[in-house]
Amino acid sequence: MCAHGVKQIKSAFYSLSKVFSESKIVEYSVKENWTSPGKGEMVIDNKQHYKFLGKNIDMISLIKLYVEEGKVVRHEDWWDKKPLWNRETVNLPLAGRIMEMTRRGSMLATHAMMGFGKDPTL
Repeated sequence: MCAHGVKQIKSAFYSLSKVFSESKIVEYSVKENWTSPGKGEMVIDNKQHYKFLGKNIDMISLIKLYVEEGKVVRHEDWWDKKPLWNRETVNLPLAGRIMEMTRRGSMLATHAMMGFGKDPTL
């Protein structure tokens, strides 16, 4: 998915418990790479465990958080530590653009189903 803004990010994370009967990060390490004062990235190398329809799914992920002035301005989750397919990372830019549009459409549908980022009641 491709989320824009805090409410869409909330929807993406809230949807995990709706899709998977189990979802957790089982192991992780964090590295910080600062390129200038107040700007840089945090890289989280992690192993995740999910359960979907009774089947265990274990995967390795690389989460990249781009930070400016103490705020996360971009978050990428590279499954199997492979970069996302987009117009810069594929040989055929049109295919990358279609992948970007698919991720964006998936996020908008998830955002609508999750109540547009509304926090769940406890």
